Amino acid sequence: MSRKKDVPRWMKSKWFRYGFLIFFFVMFGQMLRNTYLVFAGAQSLREVVKLIWTIKVPWQWAYHGTLFSEGVAQFAFGFYSVMLTSTILGFITMILLKPRSWCVYCPMGTMTQLISKAKAVTASRKIDIEPDIINAKDGDTDEHSTQ
Repeated sequence: MSRKKDVPRWMKSKWFRYGFLIFFFVMFGQMLRNTYLVFAGAQSLREVVKLIWTIKVPWQWAYHGTLFSEGVAQFAFGFYSVMLTSTILGFITMILLKPRSWCVYCPMGTMTQLISKAKAVTASRKIDIEPDIINAKDGDTDEHSTQ
């Protein structure tokens, strides 16, 4: 089903991955804002799912009210839009490129990579600091050894 093409270099670049992550966060923030507005009563429930954040798919046939507030339903519509968009982008890149091409620029993968890098930096700093702490405890610092 896949063409087994390599992922283009620009798609692997930090600029594209972090740019897509920021774009995804902006869209997620907009979804949370719309949910808040429905909870606050400033906006009515939008019974629509957006594909790729632009194409409106009517969803009235699937929603017939709920025991929960309309704010919960608005969050569900928005979250479903995000998940459906991610799935579509994954399928498109899988068909056009290699099967796991979506993983190259997936926002979750990008965030996981950022966390791993931050942990590695923190761990290396801890390793650099520990010998100094051990020397200070023993009273054998560079200042004392020169006297």
